[in-house]
Amino acid sequence: MLRLAATAILVIVPTLVYYLMVDSRGRMVGLFFFDLKHDLQGWLYAPAILFAAVALSWRGFAFTWLAAFLLHLPRTLRFTLSEESLFHNLTFWFLPLLAGAIVTLERKWRATQRQIEMERAQEREVFVQKILMAQEEERRRISKEIHDETLQDLVALAYVADAMLQECPEHEGLLRQQATSIKDNSLRMARELRRISSDLRPSTLDHLGLVPSLRSLADKMGDETRIPTRFTVTGAPRGLNEEAETALFRVVQEALTNVRKHSGATEAWVALEFRRDSLRLEVGDNGQGFTVRPHMERLAAEGHLGLLGIRERVTSLGGGFRVKSRPGTGTVVSLKIPIPIVEAAVSSPHASQP
Repeated sequence: MLRLAATAILVIVPTLVYYLMVDSRGRMVGLFFFDLKHDLQGWLYAPAILFAAVALSWRGFAFTWLAAFLLHLPRTLRFTLSEESLFHNLTFWFLPLLAGAIVTLERKWRATQRQIEMERAQEREVFVQKILMAQEEERRRISKEIHDETLQDLVALAYVADAMLQECPEHEGLLRQQATSIKDNSLRMARELRRISSDLRPSTLDHLGLVPSLRSLADKMGDETRIPTRFTVTGAPRGLNEEAETALFRVVQEALTNVRKHSGATEAWVALEFRRDSLRLEVGDNGQGFTVRPHMERLAAEGHLGLLGIRERVTSLGGGFRVKSRPGTGTVVSLKIPIPIVEAAVSSPHASQP
């Protein structure tokens, strides 16, 4: 509405100047004839026409040009000095029309390009989301196969080796040594496979949900790396779908991996906050930090593949993602995702304890 009003004002002002001031004050007739003589008449409405081309698109632009032309046509015909002057003035009316058409076509082309880019971005998001889902499904399958098949076979092998030890005579030192080695190695490989299986797809995520899984991840971080990791939950925990819980778990897992590998921190924290219609997650440390670029479009080119993966997961959930860091001050990765208001609170004894 404001654009339409501005266009009308830009048309009305020069019209009033000519129809009121020139007629009532003959002093300006010379200026009008100067306009006719120098073929400038059509350009008086060029600001209005170009503004309409930018603000009102095709229809507004065409209507503005036509209205200005019809308003001024009577004076053009009345004060024409010659046929040549009439031809020139009518011709020069088409120059603003041509300029407005170029502007309109340019804006339409740019709008089409933006639409194409938006569609491509949406396609990329869908593609990345499907890749992440397929990756997660493959992890679940491999984890299940390791846990249900390979791990059980190793445990069974350890039992067989233990049985051999029980039956083996004391004087068979070499045989007992080999059986002990088989048993110890089998149990060691079983523990390692259990850890790999848990990293691929933790059973707590499927059976207990997000909050216990994140608490377990923080505890594991402290046990394995000697970096105490504090885990806190505020607000009433809400139920999330499997996709959201998996994405948030992977975000925390990747962020803590970065803390372990790159930060040199002595402590870290994971903070989960449930709000009425959104969820906030923060993972931070007191490590060495790094310089964050103003724009994060070049994450892959700069080697921040972990942060790139976090951003893609958060984007797939319709959320926002931010990294705050400076050299010597640590790093904080924070995100916010929307959750439906209708979701019911999770009544878990693990969920409300910080």
